Amino acid sequence: MKFCQHCGKEIVDEAVICPGCGCSVQTTNNNQVAEVDESVSAGLVILAILIPLFGIIYWPVKAKTRPKCAQACGIAAIIAWVVYLLIL
Repeated sequence: MKFCQHCGKEIVDEAVICPGCGCSVQTTNNNQVAEVDESVSAGLVILAILIPLFGIIYWPVKAKTRPKCAQACGIAAIIAWVVYLLIL
């Protein structure tokens, strides 16, 4: 699968401009669309739950290079903060 490096939305192989954000799609030397790392690291998500500030910071910093992992960490951090507030 090919994804936009700016917003993380799925794009077709022939796309020149991302339909999601309108940014131009960067290509590599052999005219292939660059792949975005789509894996979600369980360790980073657990860290975001234990230290919510990490997840909140990680989300915007890594949103372009690892969109799914960054979003998972951010959401986990927000949920952890809500749970911590309810417990207190």
